[in-house]
Amino acid sequence: MQVHITANGFMKRRHHLLKEIYGSDPLYRDTTTTLLDMVMRSSGQTVRHARQIPVTVHDGRTPLCSAVLILADKCPDMLQVGFFEAVPDRTDAVSAFMDLVRDTALEWGAANAVLTMNGHVNNGLGLLASACDHVPSFGSPYNPLYYIDYLSPYASSHTDMISYRYDLSVANLSRARRAIDRIAKRFSVRHGNFRDLRKEIAIYTELNNKCFEDHPLYFERLPEEDYELFKSFGPFLKEENFLVLEHDDKPIGFLLWYPDFCELLKTGQALGLTAALKYRLPGNRSSCFKIAELGVLPEYHDSGAVIALIDKCIGTGLEQGYSYCDSGWIFDSNVRSKGIAGRWARESTSLYKVFTMDLSA
Repeated sequence: MQVHITANGFMKRRHHLLKEIYGSDPLYRDTTTTLLDMVMRSSGQTVRHARQIPVTVHDGRTPLCSAVLILADKCPDMLQVGFFEAVPDRTDAVSAFMDLVRDTALEWGAANAVLTMNGHVNNGLGLLASACDHVPSFGSPYNPLYYIDYLSPYASSHTDMISYRYDLSVANLSRARRAIDRIAKRFSVRHGNFRDLRKEIAIYTELNNKCFEDHPLYFERLPEEDYELFKSFGPFLKEENFLVLEHDDKPIGFLLWYPDFCELLKTGQALGLTAALKYRLPGNRSSCFKIAELGVLPEYHDSGAVIALIDKCIGTGLEQGYSYCDSGWIFDSNVRSKGIAGRWARESTSLYKVFTMDLSA
C-alpha cells in the first residue's frame, strides 16, 4: 500500500475513486469537484492563505482513499481533513491515511484535526450520518454511512448538526402578518447589488465574521476568499438570492438562498456549463430551494428582525412556485436557530457529524 502526496494526477485518481464509490448510487450528484477545483487552483485564494496537500492511498494502481489536508493561516491550530472519500471495507487504507493526518498535524503545529471540513465551514462541513431516501440538496454533505464508522474511532469528540425540509404550503407567515408589518417599520430587506459585487461581498464577509464569530469551528474570512467563491457559482446566482437586512441603512443581517441545483443534475453529474444552461431555460425550475446561510448581528437577536428575512425569502419562494425549502445544516447546540428552523418542521430531516481529533496530548 502506498500513500501519494502530490497534486499531479490527483483529480484523475479522485475521479476514478468517485466512480468506484458512487457509480451505482442513483441519489449521488457531484457537488464537490467544482469547489475542489477552486480550492486547489494555484492562483486561488485558498492556496494563498492556507497550506494544503492532496493525499491518495493506493493498493497497487487502485486508489482506495483520498482527501486534501488544509491548514488555514487564520486557524493554525486546526488541521482540516477535506474532501474525504474512501472505498468500503478497507480500514487498512483509512488507517494509513489517518497516520499521515496525525503526522502532518504535528509537523505543522496543529493541536487538532477536524474530520471533515473543506477549507472553511462555508465551503463544506461534516459527514452525512443518517439514511437518505432522496437526492440531497445542493451544498449538503452526502456520503456512504460507513464513513462514520471509518472516522469515529479516531475522534476525541464530535459535533452534531441537523437540517430541516419544509412544505411551503404550510410554512408561510400569514398568521404573523401584523407582527411582521410592525417589524417592517424598523427594518428593511433588499436584494444584493451584483453590479458592484466586490462591495456586496465585503458586506457579506463582514456580516459572516460578526454573526458567526462564536460558532464552533468558524474562523475569520477575507473578502477576496468570498469573492472567489461567489464568482465560481456566478452563472447560478441572482441578486434576489442574497438578501440584506438593514436598520437605518446599516447592514445588520443577511440570508443566502438558491434553487436546489441538484434537481438540475443527472446521477453523478457535476455542476457546470450544462447545468448553467439548463437553469437559464424557461420551465427548468426546481421544486425546492435552500436557505444556505442566515445571520443577524448578535445585538439584534431579540429584535425580531430575522423574521423579516425569512418572510422575504419564503414569500419569494411561494411567488416563484417552489414547493419545498431545505435549511442548511444547523449545529445541534444552536438552540436559537433550531427554534426558528423547526417552527414549520416537526422533526429534522438529516443528521450530520463532525469529528475532532485532539493531538495535544
